[in-house]
Amino acid sequence: MKIALFGYGQMGHEIEAVAREQGETIAEVFDEFRLPQIDALGGVDMCIDFSTPDSAFDNIRMAIQAKKDIVVGTTGWHKHLPELKNSVKDSGLLYSTNFSLGMNLFFRMVKRAAELMNRAGDYDPYVHEIHHRQKVDSPSGTALTLARILIDGIDRKTEVLTLPPEGKIKPEMLHVSSTRAGAVAGTHTVAFESEADSIELKHVAKTRRGFALGAMAAARWLRGRKGIYTMDDVEL
Repeated sequence: MKIALFGYGQMGHEIEAVAREQGETIAEVFDEFRLPQIDALGGVDMCIDFSTPDSAFDNIRMAIQAKKDIVVGTTGWHKHLPELKNSVKDSGLLYSTNFSLGMNLFFRMVKRAAELMNRAGDYDPYVHEIHHRQKVDSPSGTALTLARILIDGIDRKTEVLTLPPEGKIKPEMLHVSSTRAGAVAGTHTVAFESEADSIELKHVAKTRRGFALGAMAAARWLRGRKGIYTMDDVEL
């Protein structure tokens, strides 16, 4: 594949390294110093976006206009998804809050745990995540995805609380908390608390390489497909 990278931060560099290892070509790189141009996408097979929430939607629209497939790892733009549903016809769009293959297995484990905990009313779930100091969004898109899985699977939880609580919280609230420190690649914990015991499920990203490997796997899967997909559609 000839790949165009939107965003050339730490993840962009990691994807570039993995792509070259796998025999792919980085044909174009766009960053704050070189803004995306539709004419530059003519010879590209695949676009991969790990840019910023402010620019991701414009990058997606540009790729669609150029009839190029695009894999998007940037979060914070998903409110625009309804605008894309009728325009993604001649290309493919695959997005996820987390491209780590391990995390996507973790999502499925948490979904099963939520099904079990729906019948165990004594357990109160919560989500906590830790990331490096440079991360822009808080809580992470991955933490919010985990929260949505729990909300969808546990009937007694109907509302996500992402701010520090001021006093008691309502029983129907699911608390999602965040810590920013050091150079942590990403740690996500889903826990269930009862008076008798605690149960924890945890995913720890050791490096960003896992995200890049997942993004490249998604790109290969997406080629030739039309429409909008997520990592749930990709066979792991």
